[in-house]
Amino acid sequence: MNLGQAMKLMRTASGLRQKEIASRLGVTSNYVSLIENGKRDPSISFLRTLARILNVPVGLFFLWDETGADSSKRGLDQLRDILARLETMYLFTSRQRVRKGRVA
Repeated sequence: MNLGQAMKLMRTASGLRQKEIASRLGVTSNYVSLIENGKRDPSISFLRTLARILNVPVGLFFLWDETGADSSKRGLDQLRDILARLETMYLFTSRQRVRKGRVA
């Protein structure tokens, strides 16, 4: 998995469309698509802003970018761990939204 695929995974896990992310980042949805398809490399400032929008650490984008003999097993282990963390974050934020809705 590359950086663009990691970006797409986190974006979709957050329930956001390319157009929504692009609008928040001040870029076109075509540019987001190019990054997600590995045809462009985003800047660090782009990734920092995206991480803020998705409420994830910026380093999360780079966990998939490994090479070496054992990289596929490590990659799968990391992917499982990241997916579990994303699910936890989603459940936590969903509960917060529900609580806010009940209070209001």
